[in-house]
Amino acid sequence: MAANVDIREFNGVAPGTPTTKTSGRIRYKDADDANVDLNNPIVRPGAGSVYSYEKVLRLRIGATGPTGSLTNPRAFGDGANGYGTGITLEAGVNGSYVQPVNTNSAIATVDFFTYNSGSPLALDANNPGPYSGTNVDIADFLYLQSEVASTASPGLTGAETITIAFDET
Repeated sequence: MAANVDIREFNGVAPGTPTTKTSGRIRYKDADDANVDLNNPIVRPGAGSVYSYEKVLRLRIGATGPTGSLTNPRAFGDGANGYGTGITLEAGVNGSYVQPVNTNSAIATVDFFTYNSGSPLALDANNPGPYSGTNVDIADFLYLQSEVASTASPGLTGAETITIAFDET
C-alpha cells in the first residue's frame, strides 16, 4: 500500500502552525496565513519591488507509512514563468523553520522557474532520508516567495503548478 503523504504549510512564530493543504493551493499575499483568499493582496509598487510573505511547505507522512521508505524528495515547475513581466517566484530550502517575512528572504533563494522535472530542487539537503514511520514531518522546509516589481501588470495573475515528488520503495 502506498504511503499517505501530505503537504503542510507552516505560518507564524516558531515552531510554526501547520495547515494541511488538502486543496493543494497556496496564495502569495501580504499576510502570514494559510488562507487561500483575496484578502491582503500584494499591491504593485510605484517603483522598486515588494514581496509576498514567504510560503513555507513541508512533507508529512500521515497515518499510512511506506512499506519501505521514501527518498529523493524534490520540487519543480514546468520551467517557464507564467506570471508575466515583473513577477518572479523565488525558492529555497532550510533545515529548520524560520518565521515567514514579507521582505527579501533570509533563506538563500533562486528563481523557482529554473527547476523542472529534469533538474529539480532537492528537498533533502539538510534533513536527508530515507524517511519512514507514520505521522512524521520529513525532508527540508521549502520556502517560496513572490516578488512583484513596479513593471508588473495590475490585477490577478494566473496559477502556476508546483510539483513536489518523492520515490517510494
